[in-house]
Amino acid sequence: MNEPLHDGLRAILEELGISYQHFSHPAVFSTADVVLLPEKLPGADTKNLFLRDEKRSRYILACVRADTRVDLKQLGRSLGMKGLTFASPEDMLMMLGLTPGSVCLFGLMNDKLRQVEGFLDSSLDAAEEMQNHPLINTASLVLKVSDMERFCERVAHPLTRIDIPARA
Repeated sequence: MNEPLHDGLRAILEELGISYQHFSHPAVFSTADVVLLPEKLPGADTKNLFLRDEKRSRYILACVRADTRVDLKQLGRSLGMKGLTFASPEDMLMMLGLTPGSVCLFGLMNDKLRQVEGFLDSSLDAAEEMQNHPLINTASLVLKVSDMERFCERVAHPLTRIDIPARA
């Protein structure tokens, strides 16, 4: 049985007429846990990285394919950010209303102060659909990439498509 969606998330998806597939599964805390799921989900498997610069003045949420090993140093250079690193769980909770393992693009709806910039890796251009947690790590939604972009625009966090550098 599928867990109910967060009321605010469901309302925005309905308002925009966004269709999706909802899958409940055991808690997933990392991309390594995905291989333990009983079924392979449709769409591009993604991971989301909540990052900050060294001065804690700029925060980003970057969505990439799950198998991408992001080169944080190069990404920081390309975005003009020094000392790019993972943001703290406290910042994640305060800004996105999420806890580690649940970070997702849908969390941008909770960033009322617009402190977080959203980025979508251009490698997802080839995917018609993508997976993302619906604010919890015990479920995944599969929806069109273009619909995820519409959702983010609706919550005043338009996604910027960039080539997110990967480590070899």
